[in-house]
Amino acid sequence: MRVVKEAEERRNEILDAVDELFGQKGFDGTSTNDILEKVGIARGTLYYHFKSKEDIMDALIERYNVRLLGAAQEIAADKSIPVNRLCIRKFKRS
Repeated sequence: MRVVKEAEERRNEILDAVDELFGQKGFDGTSTNDILEKVGIARGTLYYHFKSKEDIMDALIERYNVRLLGAAQEIAADKSIPVNRLCIRKFKRS
């Protein structure tokens, strides 16, 4: 039975699966068939949301960039941390 989901929900589901697969098998070791099987979707559904495996990787990188930027903004906005401590905190995490 076909499961219909909102486009953003399906896109995130694909990215979640790809994040796990790339972590396990790497980019080159993960096939589109691996992705289709993991998510349980048809090839057309995958290509409706992403043009290529490279496009999926770009979207995954963008997702991480947004999360990192949000975390950095949250830390920078925390007025309880002196500025010199922010610099130390940044370098300890690198």
